[in-house]
Amino acid sequence: METRQDIQFDFTKTVQIILRRKWLILATLLGALSIVIFYNQLATPIYKANTTIVFEELNTPTASINSFKIAFNKSFITKQIEEIKSRSLSEEVVGALPEEVKDMFPLPKKIEPGFNRDWFIANRIRQSISVSSISESEVITIEVESYTPLAARVIANTITEVLKKRKMVIKKEESSKVREIIEEQLIAFKQQLDSAETAIKNYKELSKVTVIDREAEEIFKRITEAEVAYNHTKANLDAVEKRFSLIQGKLVRERQELVPSITKITSPWAQKLKAQLVDLEIQYTTLKLQDYLENHPKMQQLKRQIDETKNTLKTETMKIAAGESIIDPISQIEKLMEESITLEIEIQTYQAQEKTLRNVIANYKQNLSTLPVKELHLAQLLRDKAVNENIYTMLLQKREETKIAEAEKVGNIRIIDPANAPTSPIKPSKALNLAIGLIFGLAMSITLVFLLELTDKSIKTIEDVEQLADVSVVGIIPRINRQNLLPTHFAAAKDKRATEIACKMIADYNPRSPESEAFRNLKGNLHLAKMNSRVTTLLITSANPGEGKSLIVSNLGIITAQMGLRTLLIDADLKKPVLHKVFQKKIRPGLVDIVLTNAFMAVVYNVIAATPFKNLDILTSGTIPLASSEVIASGIIQEILAELKQQYDIILIDTPPINLAADAGILNSIVDGSILIVRSGRTSTKDMKTAIKLLKKAQDNLLGIVLNGKDSSNGYSKNYCYYLDNSNGLRVRENKRAQILTLA
Repeated sequence: METRQDIQFDFTKTVQIILRRKWLILATLLGALSIVIFYNQLATPIYKANTTIVFEELNTPTASINSFKIAFNKSFITKQIEEIKSRSLSEEVVGALPEEVKDMFPLPKKIEPGFNRDWFIANRIRQSISVSSISESEVITIEVESYTPLAARVIANTITEVLKKRKMVIKKEESSKVREIIEEQLIAFKQQLDSAETAIKNYKELSKVTVIDREAEEIFKRITEAEVAYNHTKANLDAVEKRFSLIQGKLVRERQELVPSITKITSPWAQKLKAQLVDLEIQYTTLKLQDYLENHPKMQQLKRQIDETKNTLKTETMKIAAGESIIDPISQIEKLMEESITLEIEIQTYQAQEKTLRNVIANYKQNLSTLPVKELHLAQLLRDKAVNENIYTMLLQKREETKIAEAEKVGNIRIIDPANAPTSPIKPSKALNLAIGLIFGLAMSITLVFLLELTDKSIKTIEDVEQLADVSVVGIIPRINRQNLLPTHFAAAKDKRATEIACKMIADYNPRSPESEAFRNLKGNLHLAKMNSRVTTLLITSANPGEGKSLIVSNLGIITAQMGLRTLLIDADLKKPVLHKVFQKKIRPGLVDIVLTNAFMAVVYNVIAATPFKNLDILTSGTIPLASSEVIASGIIQEILAELKQQYDIILIDTPPINLAADAGILNSIVDGSILIVRSGRTSTKDMKTAIKLLKKAQDNLLGIVLNGKDSSNGYSKNYCYYLDNSNGLRVRENKRAQILTLA
């Protein structure tokens, strides 16, 4: 079970990881924000204008031949939205736009052969249009995005104007077709009316019969009304059938056999609805001929039932038609299909009315057969004239209505709110983009940090060392920043590596700093590491180059010298010696020259050079040999060290990296102790383990590991708080290990 202490440890470790990689996080975050800022500056601003329209139901001439009106519904609004977003409408909009607005559209950098600017602009406009409807209403909002406020406003308003013209053209076409049908019927009924009037005139002159009795007149009145209604129904039926034929022709041209005829539908429910509709029409027509008024309750009830049955039948038919693989349900094809089904329902209705009226007329004709022959014939002639006259008058009225409708310039679209020029762009949203960039940058940087942390096998903390190696940590050296000025006793060395070390001689520049205190702490821990024996010769090595061993040798030498201990630095790094450059001494003669000449100790003391620091001397490497391990392995070095131990309190030996040369391993067998330098964040676990194994192979003199380059931002400096007591000049350290440094 995870304890609260474990949770706290995990949180602390996470914070340490973030602090250790803070520069990577900052760089990634700044990079992401830079990209966003760059995009905000270069992105083309986009403006949005919107307009609101409403579809209104208008009385049209088609109502004279189609009493069943299609109500506004969700399907209707959906079709209008699709029409607004159609390619053809966008092309019409481009044709209606002013040239200055077209010029605002940026063209492709590379113009292909056959490029059509209007088609290109129409496609961009179509992509920029978004249409939405207000729930449960016929109100539609059209939004248009463009590169300038003017273009957005003009395009949005042009769309509504083009849409209004479209609807007026459709209305005019329908009115023209209805007028053509009416005019055809007018010609036919005018001829019939003329013939009827001529027949009456001729019959009266021949038969000398000019009136009929009251009974015959009443029968004549009834049959006339029935025949007027019959002919009216027949005229409407003919008009609907002609309109139906036109629609079917269009459907055939658009798609072969797209919509099944309702007369061929085998759905039992649809068949039942058709039978019910015919029965209701018969009842309604019968009552109407019996002089029932339109507002009579029974007539109104039948009318409601007829409308409900028509709607239900239409819905059922549309469902069946929708199952016939309609590929494009929201298009002009569906409009034709819907009108076709509506017209077929009307045909069924008129056929039912025609059948009822035909039966009524037949009954009246039987009653007329009882009249005298001459009166009967006169009644028939008068009836024909009255019927034709009534229908002719009605057709004249309808023709005038269609002419008025054709001339009208009012559609079923009304603009509620015209588009205005937007005052500010909607894209790019600079604040939102910056917020997204900030969040994305943080997420990406944190992800990158933990990904690197998972793949990073380097040593970073004391815990890493103690968990991976059976060796204690004897010192933690924080990262030392390069000093701005070199001290006067260290001229700038003509070597980058030496200059870097000289600039970080913190024990000399700032002896009261936390970093200098860390070296004192290291000295005290080394003293405790071998309580039972004195450590005079101390070998300092690392696993790999660049881990700071020469820097630690230099600072540790200054610290021990400041403590009053006679200290000697021996540069035994015969691969890449650097201490002579750091302390501005000649490289020859040195250690190698002494060994090769087998010189006496008097010569050795003459070769040792003093440094600017009291109690601190240095023995340089000397001439660099071809085989450094042979020089190190000679017994002369052991004799030299034995003699020097009599003269110095502590001897610090700088050696090459243990993983690259055997020198450190050979020397480790003849010194009092050794320490391994591990650089935080650079030395890998594998290299550290290899170095420990090599050091212990000859002699187990390893006193511990020094973790170098530790990031001080994780709280190291807080563990070393100190101040100067003005009364006695003593340095007091507030540290858990304060007692270690009493050697000072």
